[in-house]
Amino acid sequence: FCMATLFRLSALAYLSPPSAAATGIRTPPVSAVARWDPSADADASAARLLEIEPLDASNARLLDAVHPRHWTDPSPPEVYDLVVIGAGAGGLVSAKQAARRGARSCLISEALAGGDCLNVGCVPSKALLRAARAVREVRRAEEFGVRLSAPPAVDFAAVMQRLRAKRAQIAPADSHEGTNAAGADVYQGRGRFTGRNTVEVNGKVLRFRKAVIATGGRAALPPIPGLETAPFLTNANLFNLDSLPPRLAVLGAGAVALEMAHAFSAFGSAVTVLARSGRLLPREHPKAGEAVAAALREAGVTVRYNATVERVAHTSPEAGGFPRITLHAVGGGGGGEAA
Repeated sequence: FCMATLFRLSALAYLSPPSAAATGIRTPPVSAVARWDPSADADASAARLLEIEPLDASNARLLDAVHPRHWTDPSPPEVYDLVVIGAGAGGLVSAKQAARRGARSCLISEALAGGDCLNVGCVPSKALLRAARAVREVRRAEEFGVRLSAPPAVDFAAVMQRLRAKRAQIAPADSHEGTNAAGADVYQGRGRFTGRNTVEVNGKVLRFRKAVIATGGRAALPPIPGLETAPFLTNANLFNLDSLPPRLAVLGAGAVALEMAHAFSAFGSAVTVLARSGRLLPREHPKAGEAVAAALREAGVTVRYNATVERVAHTSPEAGGFPRITLHAVGGGGGGEAA
């Protein structure tokens, strides 16, 4: 199996950016200077370090907004009222709203502005779910008196291309330029506290009265022998796929794990969910888990309850293909292997 670990999202996605009228802020276009170039190998390598692939036109537009190729840091004032480290949803709101209320604020962004929600969470996941919903609606067409001349086919590469285009369309709302337009400074680099009221970034020392640490987190890997060296997927790289995995194992039975299981099943992957407990959505009301379990059964998703993965093994992928990952599990209706 290609394998995805459970990951969490914390906000809803909006598949179109807020209008200028709604925000009261005009977001200027990203400068035409030093844009990301999809044809440049150096740019593709730099994007890969930021876990953004492929560097096509849409991803170049995304990076132009949330991690400009050559961003010029401002000259710091004598003191900031507020310094914010981390440019995800919490950091952006803190820096922008402070500036809108008259404070001198700045945002320090090391990776991608917009954080999980824009880049590897809410926005791409909901774009994927919208495509999966469309697939299922088309397959039900005859129920509504619509007869198709041929069975519907899923172009997974086109699904992911649309996802990247939607993400790039929304990106200006979280861009460095947009943060500047709200009145906050932006420094692109890694912030490091050097004193009670000082932080250093790119060799510049910023003095502040208050600071917000909004650095977010990453998917936690379960301590399973062999997992760390296997080519697993998390939300950090799942949305970089351009080919549909023929088989997909999902470790975890929370909301986001089940969303992705349901979506990839619609696209045509053979999906197996490995749940550690005896039900889905263990933190929610039992009725919710039962409803989701019924939907997954209808979609053809296999669920193994009370499953414990004891070890993971994998082989190198064939040319243009996926690796074969074998999960050695106990429980879930009997011990054995899944591959």
